[in-house]
Formats: sequence, structure tokens, C-alpha cells
Amino acid sequence: MVRPVITAPAGFRACGALVAVATLVLLAGCSPGGGADVGASAPPSGSASAAPSTKPDPDAPLDANQACAAMYVDNDKTLEERIGTALVGASDGLDGQAADQMHATAVELGRLETRVPEEFRGPIEKIRVPFLQLQESLDQAEGEQLELDVASTVEGLKEYRELC
Repeated sequence: MVRPVITAPAGFRACGALVAVATLVLLAGCSPGGGADVGASAPPSGSASAAPSTKPDPDAPLDANQACAAMYVDNDKTLEERIGTALVGASDGLDGQAADQMHATAVELGRLETRVPEEFRGPIEKIRVPFLQLQESLDQAEGEQLELDVASTVEGLKEYRELC
């Protein structure tokens, strides 16, 4: 699905692989193993009273289970869902809200990339491609049409899921 963007600098568009991203997002809850392994490493409910006083270091390295939780479990809406939502929003028209969402997701992916084990970094680099393309285009104030490489995101999400 390719749609020109009305309010973006001269017509950004996302390629047809956007449908695949949406499919991956919808299937995220159906995949085996992603959330089940992570729950085993969660602290027991009896220690919940200590949790508010100590916050985990947001820059601390993550192990494989924590890297999977960061993509598929943490927060009300998973990172994988936010990635799909941001890309769909950008394809519908890059207004200020869509641009902010793309930027916030790019920043979150960048922070995650520095914290995950080495084997997760390649997939994250692929996931980030359209986010970085958009940022670079906005930074350069290009007025030409840009086709975001959403297929790279789909491939990166598949690779990330295989690691989990």
C-alpha cells in the first residue's frame, strides 16, 4: 500500500510491506515462547513492596530474556506494536503527531540497540531503517518523495522473534 503524504515535505510514502508489519503486530500475541519465558524471570509477587523504592537502570545491559521482554512484553503496548503503529501512521500522512511517533520509536530502538546482546543488534538495525530514513530526510529538508524501507523492518522483526 503506497500513499502519498499530504502534510509531509513533498510526499513521503511507505512501501507495500507495511501490510506485513501490521500482520506481524497482530500476530505478536500468538507467537509461542515470547512472553512465557520472560515471565519466569519476573520477581515473585512477594517482593513487590521493594519494587517502588528501586528502579532498574534504564541503561543497564539486557540479557536475552530481557531483550525479548523489551520488544514483546514491557509496557501497555509492546514495542513491536508501537513500531507498526508508527509506520502505519507515517503511511497515512506524516503530520506532526506521526513524525513525533516515528522519532520517539527511533529513539527507543536506538537505546535498546545499545543494551541488547550482540545477536539482537543486527535485527534492530534492520528494524530502524525506515525510521532513520525519515529522520535523515527531514533533517536534510528534502522536498522529494521518499519510499520508506518497511521491508527491512519486517525482516528485522522476524529475525528478532526467532531469537526469542
